[in-house]
Amino acid sequence: MKKLLGFLVLVMLFATSIFAATGDSSTALKIDLVNQDPDPAKSGDIVELRIGVQNLGGSSASDVVLEIQSSYPFELLSGDDGIKTVGNIAGYQNDDNVKIVKSSIRIANDAPAGTYYLDVAYTQSGTSAKVVSKLPIEIKGSETAEVIHIDKTTLIPGQESSLKFVINNVGSSPLRDLTFSWVNDDKVILPVGSGNKKFISEISVGGSAELEYTVIADTNADAGLYELTLNLEYEDEYTGTTTNSESIAGMYVGGITDFDVAFSESNSGEMSFTVANIGSNPAYSVNVVIPSQTGWVTSGSNSVIIGNLNNGDYTLASYTLSGNSKTLKMNIVYTDTQGKRQTIEKEVEMNSQSSSMNATLGTGLTDEQRAAFASRTGGRQNPMSSLTTGATALSSLIPKVITGILVIIAGVIGIIIYKKKHNKRK
Repeated sequence: MKKLLGFLVLVMLFATSIFAATGDSSTALKIDLVNQDPDPAKSGDIVELRIGVQNLGGSSASDVVLEIQSSYPFELLSGDDGIKTVGNIAGYQNDDNVKIVKSSIRIANDAPAGTYYLDVAYTQSGTSAKVVSKLPIEIKGSETAEVIHIDKTTLIPGQESSLKFVINNVGSSPLRDLTFSWVNDDKVILPVGSGNKKFISEISVGGSAELEYTVIADTNADAGLYELTLNLEYEDEYTGTTTNSESIAGMYVGGITDFDVAFSESNSGEMSFTVANIGSNPAYSVNVVIPSQTGWVTSGSNSVIIGNLNNGDYTLASYTLSGNSKTLKMNIVYTDTQGKRQTIEKEVEMNSQSSSMNATLGTGLTDEQRAAFASRTGGRQNPMSSLTTGATALSSLIPKVITGILVIIAGVIGIIIYKKKHNKRK
C-alpha cells in the first residue's frame, strides 16, 4: 500500500511538471524550416525560405518577432534587416495551424557544397532574451569551368607548334569526368600526333588542368585570323546530367619569315648580294641595310629597298663597298603579315675576291650556289634578277656571234680568191 501511494505521488509530481511546461501558465515556441526553394541551393543563389512558428505551450505568445541572422555563407538581401514580425500565437498550436514566415537570403558565391545552419532568433512580449534556433539548409557547390588561357596566338604556316590550353575550376565544387575538344572549321589548323579530344578525371575547387597539343597550320593558308571552337563537357555530381560549355578563340596564321643572304659578284668596287625569302610567309617593304662595322666601308647609300618578296623568291641588292673582313653583317628590315616591322641580322661569308679592296671583277654565284638557291626557293626568282641573268647571258653570247660571222666572211673571201686563180690557169 505504501509503494502504491509513493508511485501515485511520483505520477502527480511528473504531471505537475508537464503542466508547468506546457500548461496554460507557459509558452513554448518551436521554429522549423518548412521548405526552401531551390532545394538544394547552389552557391550564388537567392533562396526563398518558409519558416514555421508553433506555440506548443498553453499560454498565448504575444508580439513574437523573428530575426534572420546573417552569417557565412548566408547573406541578407539589400534593404532587408532580417526582422520579421509574427504577432500573437495562441497556445496549443499543431502542425495544421502553424504560422508561416517567408524570408529570402543569398548564398555566398564561394560557398562549398554541404549542410549549413541558419540562425533564427525570436523574442516575445515580456522578455528581452533572444532564443536562437538553427535551421539546416543544404547547399551544393556551383560547378563552373572556363578556358582562361591559350599560350600562343600566332602560328607559322608549315611549322609544328605546341599549343597549350589551361582550364580553371572557378566554381565551388570539384569537376569530374571532363572532356575537352577544339576544332577549326576551315581545316587550316589541325592537331598532329593526337586527336582533338582530351579527357580529365577531376579538377579540384580552385584548381586547373593544362592540356597540350602539337598543331600545324597549312602551308598554303592565307595569312589571317582563324576561329577555333572550344568545347568543354563535365558531369553534374548532384543531378548526373552533363554540362556542355562552348566558347570561341582566335588564332592568327602568318607572322614572321626568314631570309638567306649570299655574296653574288663584285665589279669595279660594286658588290651584289642575293637575298632570298626562305620562310613560310611573304615579306613586305623589304629593305636591306649594311650597318656601320669594322672592316667594311660603304660609299653612297648603305640601304637598298627591294620591295615585297614572297616566300620562295629572291633578288639582288648592290652596294659600292670596300673592305677586307671575312664576314659582312647585313640587316634585313621588313613588314610581316601582321603589319609589324621586323629586323633580321645576317652574317655573309665573303670570298677573297669580294674582300679585296682593289677587286675589279668577281666570279658571282657558283653553279653550286645557284643550285642551292633554286632548290631552296623552288626555282622562282624576282623579275629583276631574271633581267640581270638574261643580260649576263647576252653579254657572254655576243663575242661568240661576232667570231662566227668573221669565220664565215673569211671563208667566202677564200672561195672567191680560189675561183679567180682557177680561171686564170684555164
